[in-house]
Amino acid sequence: MSLIETTGTFNFRDFGGYKSRLGGVVRSGILFRSASPDRFNIEEAKSLQKKLSLKTIIDLRHPEELTDNPTLGALVEIVGRRENISVINSEKNMRVQREELDITFGVGQSGSRYLAHLERGKDRWRQVFELYMQPSSYPILVHCTAGKDRTGITAGIILDLANVEKEVIADDYAVSSESVDELMDYLEDSGRFPDGSREELRERMLSPTLYMEEFLDLLHEKYGNAEGYLKSLGFSRTDINQFRDFLMM
Repeated sequence: MSLIETTGTFNFRDFGGYKSRLGGVVRSGILFRSASPDRFNIEEAKSLQKKLSLKTIIDLRHPEELTDNPTLGALVEIVGRRENISVINSEKNMRVQREELDITFGVGQSGSRYLAHLERGKDRWRQVFELYMQPSSYPILVHCTAGKDRTGITAGIILDLANVEKEVIADDYAVSSESVDELMDYLEDSGRFPDGSREELRERMLSPTLYMEEFLDLLHEKYGNAEGYLKSLGFSRTDINQFRDFLMM
């Protein structure tokens, strides 16, 4: 994992470079994740693109979140290819869907809540991983608003497919906690600061390793592993093996 210092967003990093327990290393320089890139100015966007050569930006946000800023930012303009795939049902209000999950799983994130996201939006997750299975898409930047939950699920699936150890995947996920104050400032600036005290919200927005470990345990319990989940989306063994081979060096 390699953090990338930026001023236009936060939680920006390369989530390649990890060792597989079966040998080999996940390729660096092709798998990037971040919070919303909407606030990049043209100078920083050009500098980043010169270093990263991004081909595709996958935006996992719900349409309601796209009103946070007046534009999608200069990085999107420079990269050119942006695929907005809301893994939360875009035809339903976000608050209603969040309250539905709160009733079942309690307030705040958890491994079981993450698995529910995967299962409630299988058609949308298939679209996401179809992009990842196209070598022409790379390098790819995937993001949501915070770059920690929906983005974390995406990274977790990819790293599990590459046979990275669960504890390593969970540690990568937990890096998002380092930018929690920037996330809270972003939400406040966007007019979407949730109800509650700042201290309570800060605690809820952290990304402890436990959430990702629980998610991966549940994923393995129900599907065997990430490969099993991808098969449930309709991908063939050949598709999945080619994807895994592409990721490794």
